[in-house]
Amino acid sequence: MSQFTSSLQWKSDQADFELRTFNRNHIIRFPNGTVLEGSSAPDFSGNPERNNPEQLFVASLSSCHMLTFLAMAAIGKWKVESYEDEAIGFLEKNGNGKMCMTRVVLRPVVCFSGEGPSQVELQKLHEKAHRGCFIATSVNTEILVEPPIE
Repeated sequence: MSQFTSSLQWKSDQADFELRTFNRNHIIRFPNGTVLEGSSAPDFSGNPERNNPEQLFVASLSSCHMLTFLAMAAIGKWKVESYEDEAIGFLEKNGNGKMCMTRVVLRPVVCFSGEGPSQVELQKLHEKAHRGCFIATSVNTEILVEPPIE
């Protein structure tokens, strides 16, 4: 078993505490010293200059898929030169009328050195990476992997 930690700090900076006006800015700290300035999404009165939980959720899924994909490619002896993803998450009401991240679309573009996998093999690598991604298997969100077809 592995454990992962972060700490979060928020403090009021106003006399009032009203739904529409309370300060959403907060700090997230990680054990390695990284400090992330967070807020809610601008649609929910947040600071657009800070990262919000929805962005971090999408980034977490994208990062986990990439790392799992890279491991699978290394096992298959395919040398990856670069990997880019423009992921997008959709916050909307689910079937129960609750707001949630209903789906995340990953759009990985992978460049290999030498001979890379065929399109069929590449698709299988992404499928294996999706099934092996710890974060993807931890959430109910629909996750679509849509690499470009060459």
